Amino acid sequence: MENINYNITSLIDFLGLVQGLFLGFLLIIENKKNRPSLLLGLFLVTYSFELLEVILEDLGLIDQHPSLLFLPINFFYLVFPLFYLYVRHITNDKLKTRSYLVLLPGIIEFIVYTVLFLLPSAIKLELYNTDSFMLPLEFFLLLSFPYSIYFIVKILRRLNRHKKNVENYYSNVSGRLVSWARWVVLLIIFQISFLFVEIFQEEAFFEKYTYPILAALNVIFIFWLGISGLRQSRILTSMEKTGIPAEKNLQDEKKAGENLPKSGDYEQVTSLMQEKQLFKEPDLSLADLSRELNMSQRSLSQLINQFADKNFNQFVNHYRVEEAKRILKDDTFNKLNMLGVAYEAGFNSKATFYAVFKQLTNTTPNAFKKQLS
Repeated sequence: MENINYNITSLIDFLGLVQGLFLGFLLIIENKKNRPSLLLGLFLVTYSFELLEVILEDLGLIDQHPSLLFLPINFFYLVFPLFYLYVRHITNDKLKTRSYLVLLPGIIEFIVYTVLFLLPSAIKLELYNTDSFMLPLEFFLLLSFPYSIYFIVKILRRLNRHKKNVENYYSNVSGRLVSWARWVVLLIIFQISFLFVEIFQEEAFFEKYTYPILAALNVIFIFWLGISGLRQSRILTSMEKTGIPAEKNLQDEKKAGENLPKSGDYEQVTSLMQEKQLFKEPDLSLADLSRELNMSQRSLSQLINQFADKNFNQFVNHYRVEEAKRILKDDTFNKLNMLGVAYEAGFNSKATFYAVFKQLTNTTPNAFKKQLS
C-alpha cells in the first residue's frame, strides 16, 4: 500500500500549479494570433510545471515510483529565454527567425529528459544511481543558472532602454512602460535567492516554516503574473496602430547627419506648445508634435533633451503642471474637482496628475490649493 505524505505545502504548490497552467493556457488560447501572449503563456506554463516535481517529491511519490524519474517537467533552459523573447516583443523589438535560437538549449533539455523518461523503470533507476551518468547531467543543469542570469541581465537592460524610449516619445506613458515585467524578474530572483536560506537553516525548520511561506507567495505571484499578462495583451492590442517607432528607425535618423539643434528652433517648439496648448491632448506623442513643426522626430527629441534638459514626457508634463497651477489659482474653476483639473490640464488620470504634480512641485494639488487660501 502506498504511503503518501499529504501536507499543506504540497496543497499550496498544487494550487500554484493549477492556477499557473490555467492562466498560461488561457493566454495561449485566448490570443492565438498574438505572439507575445503565446510566449508569456508558455513562460507561465513552464514556470508552473516545475512545481509538479516538488509536489511529487513532497508526497514521496517519486521514491515509491521510479517510473516517475526524469519526468520532463523542469524547464531550466526555457523559462527566462521565453520571457526574454516576450519582453522583446512588447517593447517593439523586431524579432527574426534566428532570435528564437535562444530556445534551442531548452528544447534539447526537454528532448533529453523525454528520452530518459521513456526508458524502462529498471534502467532509469540504474542510471539515477550511477555517478558517471548523473554528474554530467547535474553539471548540465547547473549551467542553466549562468544561462538564466545572462537573460535576466538582457531583460533588465532591454526594459531600461524601452523606458527611456517611451518617455522620449509619449506624453502619456500609462500602460506603456511595462514596469510589471521588471517586477517579474526581480521577484523570481528574490525567490531563488531566498531558497539559499535553506543552507543556513535546519532542514526541518525550513520545510515547516520557510518553504510554506515561499509557496504561498508563489501562488500570489503566479496569479498576479497571469492577470498582468492578460491586461498587457489588451494594452498591446489598443497600441498596435500607434506604437513607438522601432529603436533601429530612431538610430537610422541619427546616422542621417541632421543639423545640430538650435535655440531658435527650440523657441519655435515652446511657442507652439503655449499658443496651441498641445499639452492638453492626453495622448500627445513626439510624432504628433513633430508633424505640427514639420520637423523630424529625432531633431525634435534632441532639441528638447538639449535645451529643456528633459525627455519628451517630462517636457509636456511641465506644461500640464503649470496649467494645473493656473487653474487652481483661477476662481472661475472653483467648481472643478481635482479629477476635472487633471483632465483640463491634459492628464489622463487623477493618479498620474497627483504623481507628476508632487514630483515637480514637492506638494500635492490639494496642499497647493490650500496654500492659496
